[in-house]
Parts: sequence; C-alpha cells; structure tokens
Amino acid sequence: MASKSILLTCPMCPFTVPPTGTYVLELHFEQEHTPDSPFRIIDDPEAPSLSTAFGSSERSKPGDVTSDEDDDNYVLCPRPDCGEDVLLADLDDHLDLHAAESLAVDGEADTGHLKMQTLTEESTPSFLQENFTSEVPDALRHTHHKKIERKRGSSGASEKSTLSRSILSFILFSTKFAANITKQPASSIRLGRAELGPHAWEDKMPKWLHRQLEEGPKITVVNRIGRDGRLTKERIVQNETPGVIPVLAQLSALDRSVKEAYYCHPSTLHIGKTPREGGFCGYRNIQMLISYIQGARAQGHDEFPGRTPGILKLQDLIETAWDKGINEIGRQQTGGIRDTRKYIGTPEAQALFLNAQIDCAVDVFNDSPDGQLQAHEQLFLGVEKYFQQAAVEDGSNVYKTLLPPIYMQQPGHSLSIVGFERRKDGTCNLICFDPMFHTSPSMHKLRGRNHIKTSRPEVMQAYRRTARQLRRHAAFEILMLTAHPPLFPAWDV
Repeated sequence: MASKSILLTCPMCPFTVPPTGTYVLELHFEQEHTPDSPFRIIDDPEAPSLSTAFGSSERSKPGDVTSDEDDDNYVLCPRPDCGEDVLLADLDDHLDLHAAESLAVDGEADTGHLKMQTLTEESTPSFLQENFTSEVPDALRHTHHKKIERKRGSSGASEKSTLSRSILSFILFSTKFAANITKQPASSIRLGRAELGPHAWEDKMPKWLHRQLEEGPKITVVNRIGRDGRLTKERIVQNETPGVIPVLAQLSALDRSVKEAYYCHPSTLHIGKTPREGGFCGYRNIQMLISYIQGARAQGHDEFPGRTPGILKLQDLIETAWDKGINEIGRQQTGGIRDTRKYIGTPEAQALFLNAQIDCAVDVFNDSPDGQLQAHEQLFLGVEKYFQQAAVEDGSNVYKTLLPPIYMQQPGHSLSIVGFERRKDGTCNLICFDPMFHTSPSMHKLRGRNHIKTSRPEVMQAYRRTARQLRRHAAFEILMLTAHPPLFPAWDV
C-alpha cells in the first residue's frame, strides 16, 4: 500500500503527485504559483487546470440524489490532457492505454518509456504496478475511495459494475402505459451523476469548450507521394485516423496465436477526442458509425453530407428525435443535452439513427442469474455471430467483411467494435476503436502498408479488449446497423 510519505508535495499547497511525477509537479507550480510563468493559463478562466486533473473536483449539486458511493466509483484521469472520469476498476487499463497511444516505432512509449506488453488472460504488470505501487495512490483518488476499498476487502471480492442506464428501461416507456408514466413529476424521472456523469446538472458547457467544439478539429493539408509516384495532397483531421482497419487485419493474420479473426468495413474512421474535451465518448462512437455510413455510402448516407457531424450537431439531431417522440423519455431523464456535457448512451444513439430512418437493432447482455454464463462471454458469442453472417472463405484466417462497426456500451464508457479474434486456446478478443485515445505513432507508421511482415502485439494492445478486461462488468449493450451492407470491394481499393 502506498503511503502518503512517498508522494511529492507542492511547497505552496496540498497538491501531491506520485514519485514519478516530478515534471507534473513542476508544471503545477508554474501554472498555479508563478504569476509571470509562460506556462500559466490566463486566457480563459473557465478552462480546466492541471490541478483539477489530479485533485478531486466539485461535483455536488442541490437536488442531486446520487449517493456518495456512486460518485466514488469514478476517478478523474491524472493525465492533464485527458479530462475523463474513469471507473476506478478500469483505471489501471486506462493508464496502460494512454501509454499505448504514445507508442513509438521502436516499441516504447514516448511518455515514461514504458515497455509495452501484450495483455493476456493472465495478469501482467500494469502501468500503475510498474510505475507506482500495486495500489492506486491517494493523490489519484477521490476522498472516499478508501471506504470503498475497505468495503470490498471485507466482502472478499470486488463487485462487478453494471449499466446505470439501460436501453431496457425504455421498453416500458414504449408501451401503452407510457402516457401515464410520462405524466409523473420530472424530479421522479430525472437522473443524476451516476447515470449522466459529473456534469449532470449543468445548463451549459463552458464557453471555451463550446467554441472548441463549434470550430471542430483542426485540419491540415500535407503533400504526399502516392504509390504511383505522383504528388498528392492529403487532408489530416486532428482527431480522425483513416486506414487503421486494414493494418489491424494484417497484424491479426501475423499473430500465430489467432485462430480466426473478423473485421468490419475498412472505411470506418478511428475518431478520438480533442484536447481537454472530457467525456463525449457516446458522441464519438456515433461519429464512427456515421463515418462507415459515409465511406461505404450505406443506408442513410444522404443524411450526413460533407464532413462527419460534430458533437453540437449530434446533440441537435438527438433533440430533434426526441421532438418526434423517439425515446423521448430521454429528455426528461437528462433534462436536455443541448450544449451540455451530460453523458449519453445507447438510447440516444438509437434515437438518432431511427430518426434518420437508418435500420438498427439493440442487444443486451447480462450475467445469467445462475452465474453459468457471464455477460462478457455472451457478448463474445453475439459479436462473433454478427461477423460470421458475412464471412466469406478466401483461404485466409482473417475474414474481411463489409459490415458496419458496432456501438458497444459498457458501464461508464462506450466503444466501437471493429473486429473480433478467436485465439487457438479458445479465448477471444474484441477489436475496438476507443474514442478516449489517440492513434499511436507506431500505427501511423504502419498505415498504408499492404505487406507488413512482422507481428506487432504491442500495437494491437491498444485495440484489443480481452476477457480479463471485460469480465469486471456485469452488463453490456450493443447497437448494430442492420441494413444490407454495400457490395463493392472496398478492401481492394
């Protein structure tokens, strides 16, 4: 157990960091206690500071009925450029993935020079275990985490996390009783921080963040030499990475432990966050599904002309769907989402696509009451069945389909499933695009290559989600676009 005595403490305030955080402590001192420092952020007082990223933030709001225990299940990521609230049980993996996103070509992370290892079913040393201790330091926790640990320790095992807001609850509101239910006082339906995140009660997001989202990601134009030797211009969007799926398919084929793998349509972009934006994962995953619709010219592509719609536009589209009565109870549960940072989930994604007349279906996986089949095992079977429907034999153990990616909601976070691996030992991996993280320099180096010769498990680590990571959750939801996929040979382009 880490003791407070080994933490580095600011000489001017109680701010503390782990022993390896010397640079973070120096930057904190520059930003918070040095008035004329060039590192001091003075242009916008509403922007989050470094101390906010490490310290506990103010989360209480009059009328919020969320319990302290619900609040204590989350911890703010200590990376100052992240801003995500992460389930405490997921923090180790979250920090490992931050290391993976900075993975350089030589196999080492740019930050901390952490040598990456492939995650297996057996526990491997995590980022925290290698760089701090086997316990999360107090400086990275909220005030009551010790209480949670004592409670879990006395029970002998940690409790599984479950979905705080499920699509199943919306079935009730679609029945003939919906009219009577929706007449209940708004306070009896309104959700709080446990379901909608730390900004569940805000009326408007900060102006600096609204401006950032309104302006959209930065776009640069670079000159590249094409395969035919001609000079071409390529537009690079700050948080969008094309061409990742063909690389992942090659790496799966090179991994001798993989029995068979499946991948979705290669036009799907990996879309991540922009700096300091925080938790908009639901919107980013909707964007990834829309990138497939646009790139494959699939059902509904006329609804999304031009660039991928931004977060503010997606909020408008969801509110419009509510106006038309599609999952409209979501408005009462959230109090409205326009221009806010409230978390959204499967109900909002479904409402948006149904309003655009795009066929979609939802499936839910829960631990079986008898404990014989866990939620993640059902999820693996469901995703494998989804991809098998479009698998065509071509002599390879990697099936390149034209199917859409899958929107997946797990407790506290959502991802886009772009592939599936079944290993020779019977274990499985989901291949996911996670909007929390950026594409690593190593992956950027591999993009566009058609004849990769070397297996790169350290690159694959950022995209694989194993049973070890998923079994801590008791429930999952997936949303699938169900229209017939396009037939043109996208993998050969």
